[in-house]
Amino acid sequence: MFSIIDLHHDYLLISKMKIPTKRKARLITELLAESDNPWRVIGITEKAFKVFSENDFDRIPRMRINRAHLVNRIETFTHLFEKIYTDPNEWWNYYYDRDKTILSTSSENMTNDLSSIIYFDRFDFFNVKDNLFKTVGFTWSYSKKKEKQFLM
Repeated sequence: MFSIIDLHHDYLLISKMKIPTKRKARLITELLAESDNPWRVIGITEKAFKVFSENDFDRIPRMRINRAHLVNRIETFTHLFEKIYTDPNEWWNYYYDRDKTILSTSSENMTNDLSSIIYFDRFDFFNVKDNLFKTVGFTWSYSKKKEKQFLM
């Protein structure tokens, strides 16, 4: 894991590149994967919750549950490259506020139909949500001890 200062330094280097924004977005996606808990999960759609409940809250192959960003990532990155943030904390706060995801069905994610969300804050009496559904490559972790117990 890198510090915000280190990540910001590399963001500034990427932002100066002459390549198209789409390519810069791919680079910054890789860079920000080095941050603590990227693509953090803050909720679940009712349909995704139903899929879990129908499977006894087990994560099974081809379940078709994805993390869906609440704010379009390309919009976030386009803004970051158009308005260059010189202050690392201001840059990080802008990005981090928009890096929230929810668990959704694949069809909800593809159609951006994310209207019926159950936010974890409502049920997180022990403040464990920040350590759940952690990023593992381009997927997310799910254990019977932590995530399953939380959803049940």
